[in-house]
Amino acid sequence: MTPEGPDVVTDGTEPSSDLVAAVGSPTTTARGLRGSTTRGVTYLVDHVSRYLDRWLGEGARWAHLPQRRRVGIGWVVSRLVMLALLAGPESGIINDVLYYGDNLQRLSDTGSLATVLHEYPLPVLVLVGLPWLVSFGNHIVYATLFVVMLLAIDLVFLRLLFRFGGGRQTAAVTLWIAAGPMMGPLAVTRFDLVPGVLAGAAVLLVATRPRLAALLVTAGAALKLWPAMLLPALAAPLRTRSRVITTAVAASLVIVATSVAIGGLERLTSPLQWQSQRGLQIESVPALPLMAGWALFRHPWTVEFTKYVTSEVHGPGGRVMLTLATLATIAAVLAMAYLWLRAWRKGRSIGAETVGWLMLTTAGLLILTNKVFSPQYLLWLSPIAIAMVALAPRSDTGVRRFAVLLLTVGVLTQVIYPIFYLWVSEVYWANPLGILLLGIRDGALVGFVVYAGRRAWVETARSAVTPTDA
Repeated sequence: MTPEGPDVVTDGTEPSSDLVAAVGSPTTTARGLRGSTTRGVTYLVDHVSRYLDRWLGEGARWAHLPQRRRVGIGWVVSRLVMLALLAGPESGIINDVLYYGDNLQRLSDTGSLATVLHEYPLPVLVLVGLPWLVSFGNHIVYATLFVVMLLAIDLVFLRLLFRFGGGRQTAAVTLWIAAGPMMGPLAVTRFDLVPGVLAGAAVLLVATRPRLAALLVTAGAALKLWPAMLLPALAAPLRTRSRVITTAVAASLVIVATSVAIGGLERLTSPLQWQSQRGLQIESVPALPLMAGWALFRHPWTVEFTKYVTSEVHGPGGRVMLTLATLATIAAVLAMAYLWLRAWRKGRSIGAETVGWLMLTTAGLLILTNKVFSPQYLLWLSPIAIAMVALAPRSDTGVRRFAVLLLTVGVLTQVIYPIFYLWVSEVYWANPLGILLLGIRDGALVGFVVYAGRRAWVETARSAVTPTDA
């Protein structure tokens, strides 16, 4: 499933009243299943876009107000909807924040860093520990302050998008406002939002403040590791390459040296060891065939909640799929290395948009080929995708469709987790339906990454012409 690509024909220009939606329903020249699927996805995305314009854009009840005020009201309303979901049908996801609190309580009691959130890099303790310092050891207060902290980070990114758009409610601003309820309360109950926002901000800043952009991505890598894979893309533009590389290397050395001095070498490598020991998480793409077998036949496949604080699937084919996932990850890294090389060779004409497509392709491939897939991983992609909307010209309808598709996948992901998670994690009559929803979500993400890869490939060609009717 993909939004329309370079083979799409459009006509007309967009009226100024549409912030997100594209005009009309472009038709693809492709025939057969691919063409019908693309048309169907485009039809869905365009209708979602129009509703976003109607509810949060020019059609909103507060659209007549001054720009700053209307954006503020839109953010408050959308975040209240998100918090209502957190207080209601998705209240169970606060357990991860309480898990952070339990670990911080143990750190307070023992003073040992060895086993406290050792599945994450050590600097994470600074981020999740800030609310703990003023929570007086009360887990409810801590969870509340944690959510408030992430809401503040969310608001900072909105302000950056607003300023980048010249103090107007652009399509990117509208999409970030919509991202709250569409991505769901996971955005404020998982710290994955932070490295995602840092990466998105880096895309916006790489052309004008490359050192800061490199510092932001390096800080994101200190929290969640994966942003380290974005640095080669960030260093692609020749004009800013040396500044990006020197800043990233210097910041990385400081972070590593500080982590080793405080926690030791073993604590530095513990996240990698933890990751290597894990099995197939039930929502990962490589686990899908096994999950289908479990849903239809039960035995000999089993789904178990493990010590890794997640559900994994075990049974025939498990080792094969783990091996395939490893090989797929290696292949993805090699493919990205080739794209990075193409971008570096074309360094003088590489712009922030191309950097963004490279980043999206990299993060998307890491998610698709990984043996682990948690719903909050979509927060790796959404800030970068929406930053791309801020960068792209209005004629580039593909990037907006791309971002809206991702947010729509966020809605589907909320249906899977946490609302109907029982359908994929416990023996239940609706297991086949749950696995079907997983398959649809995974298929949409595959299309998402394929589209990003196509754009990155085209824009890193020696005589690239950026497709504007994508």
